[in-house]
Amino acid sequence: MIRLLLGLLIAGNVVLFLWIQYGDSRRDNERQQQVRQPDFGEIRLLREIDSPEPPMGEQPALAADEEREVPVLEQQSSYLPEQVLVESESKVEAEAEAAVEAEAESEVAIIYCGELGPIRSRNMAEGYRRILSQNEAANVQVEARAGRETTGYWAMIPALPDAASAEAMLKRLQAAGLEDLWLIRNGELENAISLGLYTEERYAKRHADNVRNMGFEPIVMPKQRKTRVYWVVFSAVEEEVLKAFENEKLPVNAVLRQKDCKQALTGN
Repeated sequence: MIRLLLGLLIAGNVVLFLWIQYGDSRRDNERQQQVRQPDFGEIRLLREIDSPEPPMGEQPALAADEEREVPVLEQQSSYLPEQVLVESESKVEAEAEAAVEAEAESEVAIIYCGELGPIRSRNMAEGYRRILSQNEAANVQVEARAGRETTGYWAMIPALPDAASAEAMLKRLQAAGLEDLWLIRNGELENAISLGLYTEERYAKRHADNVRNMGFEPIVMPKQRKTRVYWVVFSAVEEEVLKAFENEKLPVNAVLRQKDCKQALTGN
């Protein structure tokens, strides 16, 4: 009896030992498999929930609109950039040509030829030559010419037909209270009567107006003599240089004659 109990006790211990050893090992293997291969079930995308899943081995066909748009997009992507580039280059070239033409026209329009004179003093003429020579392309020279120099202005009674008429007019003027009268008896102004010689034209005109109010018919004319005068002749002078003369007081009786150099060459 005792032997039987001992045998059963030993057999039970063996069974318990084996169960502990192999049971814990199997549970560890199951736990590791769960860690290595988690089972999340079947995974589906959101877009697949509302649309039926296509069968295996088949690809969804493109919509008709999409099929038509694909070649159009490819055609546009390969054509439009080249077209825009060509149009842009043409536009740039046209604008550049227009700018060159406008610049050329403006350069022609502001180049002048002409002359300034007469000037009594050569030194004064040289001063104006330096002003007109500011741009390198300009050609400016001083020329000496035969001319007539104005030394004053006459207020006078024009030449009468003969000496008798001149004498009679002289007496009438003296009777009117006028003084400083001079009867010119020879030369270009023979039988004319001088009422006075003035350095400036405005003074001669003022005196002539007073004599006219007395019932006579006086005139004003310059008193000149033959002399050498100087002219400043220029070509290819820019308009900006000529504008400097707007604030310059020109010599007495001098004029500035200017025109486009093309007109100067053709004589128009």
